[in-house]
Amino acid sequence: MKTGKHTSFLINFIKDFIDGEIDCYFFKMDYSAYVIEHFPHMEYENPRLADRFADTIDYAFEHGTNLRLTDEEFRAEISAAFDEWLGKTKRDII
Repeated sequence: MKTGKHTSFLINFIKDFIDGEIDCYFFKMDYSAYVIEHFPHMEYENPRLADRFADTIDYAFEHGTNLRLTDEEFRAEISAAFDEWLGKTKRDII
């Protein structure tokens, strides 16, 4: 999949978190700032992918934060959303 630099930045940031290269605390601290900085550009680079980001990654971030999931549960939630965002899995409709 060809992506622009802002989309690639967010993909790499989230992948680094999923792979354990970024601590959960720092991920949560940086997430909002990076989305504010890069998401508007991502909407121009690939509007469909940006919409899916909002429906998957951003939803999982808010949901996981509101439920106060453990770090491991939060990482798993973001990982599942990441796979769905990039089309590796599909959400159950039931």
